[in-house]
Amino acid sequence: MQRLFLLVAVMLLSGCLTAPPKEAARPTLMPRAQSYKDLTHLPTPTGKIFVSVYNIPDETGQFKPYPASNFSTAVPQSATAMLVTALKDSRWFIPLERQGLQNLLNERKIIRTAQENGTVAINNRIPLQSLTAANIMVEGSIIGYESNVKSGGVGARYFGIGADTQYQLDQIAVNLRVVNVSTGEILSSVNTSKTILSYEVQVGVFRFIDYQRLLEGEVGYTSNEPVMLCLMSAIDRNLVMPLIS
Repeated sequence: MQRLFLLVAVMLLSGCLTAPPKEAARPTLMPRAQSYKDLTHLPTPTGKIFVSVYNIPDETGQFKPYPASNFSTAVPQSATAMLVTALKDSRWFIPLERQGLQNLLNERKIIRTAQENGTVAINNRIPLQSLTAANIMVEGSIIGYESNVKSGGVGARYFGIGADTQYQLDQIAVNLRVVNVSTGEILSSVNTSKTILSYEVQVGVFRFIDYQRLLEGEVGYTSNEPVMLCLMSAIDRNLVMPLIS
C-alpha cells in the first residue's frame, strides 16, 4: 500500500510536466508577440514614407556567461534586419536597401559596364533608374542588456516527495531615432525594453521503501524565452509608439 501511494504521488506531481519531443519540429514562420499585431494593425496611412536603415549596432558589450560561451554575444547581432522587416510589415514605410548598399552598387556597375560594351543580358537592356533617396532615416542601437534583474522560486517536500520551480528575468533595451534627411532634425527618439523569462520546474522523490529498498526519481524541464523574439518585440513596440502618439 505504501509503495502504491508513493507511485501515485510521483505520477500526480509529474502530471503537469511537458513530455520531451519525439522528433524535430518542421520549419515554420517565426512566432510573433502582441507588439507585432499592434504594428500590423495600425490605421492605413495616406501615403508611404521612404526610409533608410544603415546599421543598428549592439552597444551592450555583453557576452554569454561561462561556461556557455566566452565569445558569443548575449544579444543577437541582427537588429538591422529585424527593423527593416518591421518597417516593411507596418505598411507605413518603404524601406530602401542601405545595409548592403555596396553590393547593390557593384551589381549596378556590372550592368552599366555590360550595357556600354553591348553584351548586356536581355533582362537588363533597360537603362537603370537612379536610386531612390529616403525621406527619413532610422538610427539607433541596442542600448542595454541586464542579466538576472529578478529571480526567485518556490518548493515543497514531504516525506521525500517534492517539487520546486525557479525563475529568472533578464532585460533588453532598444533605442530608435527617426531623423529628417532634409534637415537632420531628430523627429523622435524612443527607448523600449522587454523582459526575458527563464524558468525551471522539477519534481522528485527520494525515500526508503524498506530497510534495503530505495525509491529515487526525478523529472523536470526548463523554458527559456528566446532573446531574438524579445528583441523583435522591443523593436516592434518602438516603431508603434511614434506612429500612435
